[in-house]
Amino acid sequence: MTLPKKSGWPAYAALFGSVFFWGSVPLFLKHFTGYIDAWTANGVRYPFAALVLLPWLWREYRTGRLVAAHWRLALLPAVFNLCGQILWAWTPYFVDPGLISFLVRLSTLWVVIGSFLLFADERAVIRQALFWGGLFLALSGFVLMVRGGGEPLGGGERLGIVLVVLCSLFLAVYQLFVRRFLSTIDARTAYGMVSSLTSVGLLTLMFSVGRPQQLATMPAISLALLLLSGLVGLVIAHILFYTAIKHFGVALTSSVNLLSALVTAVASRFLFDERLTPLQWLAGLLMLGGCLLLVTVPRRLKQTTAA
Repeated sequence: MTLPKKSGWPAYAALFGSVFFWGSVPLFLKHFTGYIDAWTANGVRYPFAALVLLPWLWREYRTGRLVAAHWRLALLPAVFNLCGQILWAWTPYFVDPGLISFLVRLSTLWVVIGSFLLFADERAVIRQALFWGGLFLALSGFVLMVRGGGEPLGGGERLGIVLVVLCSLFLAVYQLFVRRFLSTIDARTAYGMVSSLTSVGLLTLMFSVGRPQQLATMPAISLALLLLSGLVGLVIAHILFYTAIKHFGVALTSSVNLLSALVTAVASRFLFDERLTPLQWLAGLLMLGGCLLLVTVPRRLKQTTAA
C-alpha cells in the first residue's frame, strides 16, 4: 500500500495530525480524573465542540442544504455515539491511557464484521484469508494485552477493560450507522448534527447525575485543557481525519490512524509513568497488525475484482 504521489504536504499533515490529536485524547481524559467526574467532563467537552461547529450548521440551514430529514437520519448514529462517549470518558478512571488506546482499536474489528453484516457489497470480505488472519491476530493481541500485565487484574481494572471493549463496540456501530445514514451528507454537517444531538444527552446526564459544581474548584489551566481537549480531540481530529480520507481513502487513513495507540502509550509513559510490560507491547503490535490486515481486506478485494 503506497501513498498517492499527487497528495501534497497539507494532505500528509492532515493524515498524521489526526494520529497525534486522537492519540492525545486519553491523556487529556486521564488528567481530568483528578478534578471532575466523567459526566461533567463529557458535559463540557462535547457541547463545546458542538458550539464550534454551530456556525457551519447555521450556514447550511440558511442555504437550504440542511433540512429536518437530515436530523432524523442523524438521530440513530447520535444515540450510539452517546453510549460510546459515556463509556469512553469513564475508562480512564479504571485503566491507564496506554492500555485504553490499544484495546479501543477493537472497534476496527467490529466495523469490519458489521460491514459485511449490513452491507451486501462487503460480504465477500469474510471469504478472504487476510480477514481471518487479521481477526486471529487482533483477538490474540487482545488476550495477551489483558493477561500480560505481570500482575493479576484488580476489580477496577477488570471493570475498565469491560468498559473499553463495550466502548469500542458502540463506537463501531456509530461508524457503521454514519455510513448507512449520513454518507451522502457533507462530513462537517454530519458530524455537526451528531455532536449537537450527542451534546443534548451529555448535558442532561451532567446536570442529572454528574457534579458540575466541581468545575468551580478546577484549576484554571485544567479548565482550559478541558476546553482544548474538546477542540483538538473532537473538532480538529475529525476534520483532519475526513480531509485525509479525501486524499488517501478510508483504508489507508484508518490504517495509519492505528498509530495513535502508540502515540498514547509512549506519551503516557512520560506523563503518568504508565509502564506496559514487554508482553503487552508485543500484544499491542499484534492487535495493530491484525487491525491493519482487516482494514486492507476491502481495498485488496476491490483491486482483485477490478483486475
